[in-house]
Amino acid sequence: MKEIELPRDFLLGSATAATQIEGGDKNSNWYHWSLKGKIEGGASSLTAADHWNRVEEDIALMKEMNQEIYRMSLEWSRIEPDESVWSDEGIEHYRRELTLLKEAGIEPLVTLHHFSHPQWFEDKGAWASTESVGFFIRFTSKVVETLGELIGEYCTINEPNVFVNDTYMDGKYPPGHKDDIRSYFKASRNLILAHLEAYELIHRMREERGWKGTRVGMAIHLAWFEKGDGNPLAGLSLKLMDYSFHSLFLKGMVEGRLSFPVGSGHPRGKGLFCDFIGINYYSRHLIHSSLNPATLFGEVRVEENLPDDRLNDLGWEIYPEGLYRTVGKTFEKYGLPVYITENGIPDARDAKRARFIYDHMAQIRKLLDEGVDVRRYYHWSLLDNLEWNDGYGPRFGLIEVDYETQERRIRESGRFYGELCSGKKITQGMMDRYLPGYRK
Repeated sequence: MKEIELPRDFLLGSATAATQIEGGDKNSNWYHWSLKGKIEGGASSLTAADHWNRVEEDIALMKEMNQEIYRMSLEWSRIEPDESVWSDEGIEHYRRELTLLKEAGIEPLVTLHHFSHPQWFEDKGAWASTESVGFFIRFTSKVVETLGELIGEYCTINEPNVFVNDTYMDGKYPPGHKDDIRSYFKASRNLILAHLEAYELIHRMREERGWKGTRVGMAIHLAWFEKGDGNPLAGLSLKLMDYSFHSLFLKGMVEGRLSFPVGSGHPRGKGLFCDFIGINYYSRHLIHSSLNPATLFGEVRVEENLPDDRLNDLGWEIYPEGLYRTVGKTFEKYGLPVYITENGIPDARDAKRARFIYDHMAQIRKLLDEGVDVRRYYHWSLLDNLEWNDGYGPRFGLIEVDYETQERRIRESGRFYGELCSGKKITQGMMDRYLPGYRK
């Protein structure tokens, strides 16, 4: 293992999502989903990490860890709890949080849709409805109108590919559709159209108000796919999955081009509709052949017999090389600045996180050396949180949260990351302290 040094202008921070950490919101679709017992262990989204009431404490912890940037989401159901009803309390809360971040020298990147939305939107068919784009654009306009002077950078939609898959294919997210390919593609189309229109709207509204420094992008989950068996159909399965899970959304949201089966042409004209591409990377997936159309013609598996140090607490493979490959491939195609908007590990014992961070920083250093324009890294996550349908078991936080007392404690890996944020380097001394047993 070698020392790693990053450029001084490379920015480091962390990421969260409102529903996963705030708690207390009864107007979101995830609260109603939890009432049906759909979250692991019968957990409620009302618990979370109580961030809504602990904003100052959590920003102070970010500051203690020397973080320069923070990716957060605005909970739509906090701002528009009922259709066309705007909450002054919700808006003022986010105004205060954004102001506190800026006063602490931490620049926010705001996500407008991170898997959750108001229950009234869910009741109207959510993203499978033809009305969905209009509702999202109205919400976006309200955010820019009321909070826009505090937000220069936006991530319109988080992981549209994961969202439609877990909502309409796997049934993990509300309303829990299973193998609903038709809704998968209807929602995919609407999410793409919503991003394109929001991109133009945010730029237009901020320009009209004379606000500078506008950057708008989206965050896509990019897994590294490889063939998992020698069956000739595995190659076809991989191509079909890569197209429906990756390319369909990149073409749509970056290039503004609708592709089969969600449409055709350029509905907002030709051009680029991202100022940066946010990439969420976690693992490699081995694609095995399948003739079952409900699995989009492929089955995802993890390599068999991997040693424990190659697996995280959810059984995902730890594969840092995939970050290098997904980012490099995306930059080669589009040439746009890349933000690593999520990258992290569920690791309750905090035994693997520091090494995970080191290994992924090594891949980023390699990308930078090859001229790839990677500008930021947001570690997932700042805090332990509600991991959606998996409940409170997975522990992704740089900061440990006791859900009974809501006490916070920076983990040793968080201290390691804090030193990296401060010095923009991983030194021999840091490896001696935080990576015992490493090979020189």
